[in-house]
Amino acid sequence: MLSEEFLQTPWVILIMLGNYAFLIALFFLQRHLGKKKHRYDERYYQVNNQAKGRTWDIMLVVMLIAWPLVVMFDGISFSFFLLSILYVLHCLIYGVASAYYNGRE
Repeated sequence: MLSEEFLQTPWVILIMLGNYAFLIALFFLQRHLGKKKHRYDERYYQVNNQAKGRTWDIMLVVMLIAWPLVVMFDGISFSFFLLSILYVLHCLIYGVASAYYNGRE
């Protein structure tokens, strides 16, 4: 399942796990300091939601551009199927979120 190079250097896994632990700790520290200084008001949530929505739209375009490029340069391989799965998940999550928020209004 993993590449041969990756299996020969298992310390990389420890570095990755340490990196994730550091990022989670950093997230909670930033969140704690932000709440203390009252950074998370209504304007923050409005701007953040708009940014997330625009990022979602841009990511869809990027994936649709990357899809034929992967086929041209890599052929039908693991990367193509991974990109296909990500595209399907992207669209499914968008549909579920749309239905959820439309049902709330």
